[in-house]
Amino acid sequence: MNTYDVAIVGGALAGCSAAIHLARHGFSVAIFEAKAYPHHKVCGEFLSPECEVMLNELGVMADLDSLLKRIDTAEITAPDGTTWTTRFPGEALGITRYRLDHVLAEHAAHAGVSVFEKSPVSAIEGGLADGFTLHTPNAAFHTRAVIAAYGKRSNLDRTLNRPFLNKPQPFVALKNHFIGPALPRRIELHVFPGGYCGMSEVEDGLTNVCLLVRQDTFQKHSGSPKIEDFIRWMMTQNPRLQQWLEQAQQVHSQWLSIAQVPFVRKEVIHNDIVMTGDAAGLITPLAGNGMSMALHGGKLAACYVGDYLRGDVTALDAYALHWQKTFGGRLRMGRFLQMFMLRPAILSPGLKLINAIPLLGQYFVNQTRS
Repeated sequence: MNTYDVAIVGGALAGCSAAIHLARHGFSVAIFEAKAYPHHKVCGEFLSPECEVMLNELGVMADLDSLLKRIDTAEITAPDGTTWTTRFPGEALGITRYRLDHVLAEHAAHAGVSVFEKSPVSAIEGGLADGFTLHTPNAAFHTRAVIAAYGKRSNLDRTLNRPFLNKPQPFVALKNHFIGPALPRRIELHVFPGGYCGMSEVEDGLTNVCLLVRQDTFQKHSGSPKIEDFIRWMMTQNPRLQQWLEQAQQVHSQWLSIAQVPFVRKEVIHNDIVMTGDAAGLITPLAGNGMSMALHGGKLAACYVGDYLRGDVTALDAYALHWQKTFGGRLRMGRFLQMFMLRPAILSPGLKLINAIPLLGQYFVNQTRS
């Protein structure tokens, strides 16, 4: 049986961040990634300004710098055309998950991490007292600790009987790449009844278009093929969004999609497994802070798991408290702002208000930052 100090389930931002930090401190680490690198994911592909420091700390900026698109402005539009524009406190970054996750996994391997691709974990047995056994299609692995970094929701959540799955979630997320009019140094967020669509530039002359919509709205306005019919309806609901999409060319023939997107409280420690990234808690996309939370959360998990393996039996309880203190407030603020965004009748007056009181808009921006 293959044995490691730490097994990390999920090899994206949170998982690779945790793996690199643990490997640098001398622990034997294995990452189990369900797919082969590189691959696309449903994601806004937007790294908020604080991410550059974390990417530098992980040692990957030299490999990414030529690919990154610099972003310093955000713009939100309501269906009636009301617009609010703000500048970030620093430069945000745009890059595809196709490139970013692959680079992070390569750096994890160079740091000494065993990276197992096409290795979905079907079950996790055991606990901290006697160690864990992870089952993959090809082998079983024994480990002293497990970090779960597998994203928003997974079949493994059901295997682990995580309580958040008992509450249906009313959101669908969609993502595609387009070639279209330039959006220099800008991310745009266009609201329509029941959802919102974000777009910003990534590498290779592409623009990432990623949207979140209520399930009932999606079903009401979809037909056959479902997604294409919905997109045609969505375009008619916001003039700025329609103007851009009518001039753009879709790159991938099929949209990536995720249903039942869970913006609910999750346990940070479950069955002695340390959760991090979206597996620990998912912030609403409009906050633009999900990738930052994944990188930061992975580092926190590595720090406290490392302390536990060195003999501090209170370390994982301390991790749960630290995670909630660091991210709990912004998760709540993100949910509040999303309720506001999904109500066009109050969104337009709200945007006019923060245009009149700029400090109010800056307050909301600051409340979702690291």
